[in-house]
Amino acid sequence: AKGLLALAAVCGLLSLRHTDLHAVTDAFLLRHGIDPERHYTRLFIETVARVTNHHAGQIIGVGVAYGLIRLAEGYGLWRGKHWAEWFAVISAGLYLPMELVSFAHRPRPFTAGIILLNVVLIYYLGRLLARQRAERKRRLSADMKSLASVLLVLAFTAIKTSSAADAIQTEEDS
Repeated sequence: AKGLLALAAVCGLLSLRHTDLHAVTDAFLLRHGIDPERHYTRLFIETVARVTNHHAGQIIGVGVAYGLIRLAEGYGLWRGKHWAEWFAVISAGLYLPMELVSFAHRPRPFTAGIILLNVVLIYYLGRLLARQRAERKRRLSADMKSLASVLLVLAFTAIKTSSAADAIQTEEDS
């Protein structure tokens, strides 16, 4: 769902690429009954007004990449693909640098807690996936040993049967 939402937002931004974003933002807020003179609304309008076409292009590129990554991850997890589990751990780790930069600018206990929680979750998921991989290898090794034993028994039986058939043939020939 996040991937589709990101791609929809990119399409919306593309449709506004060569328009006056300040005027569009004002009209949107007024149409929805939001006072554009309030402090946070004004900050939002000023931030949107600073976005240039160059910035919009960068935002669109990041949005498309994010959307495609989330769609690939969702597809893989839905289909039960092991690579998607690792992909999810890696993509969760991609947020850590941004969180660390945010923490460096404004260190707060809540932000530190979020960073710590993300690090612990990524570590836990990575260890869990590594254990699952080792278990699959052990099972595969055991299965290969069982298969080798069965093949050895079949080969021995085939040799024994062939020897018995040769002995019967020799008796019939004499």
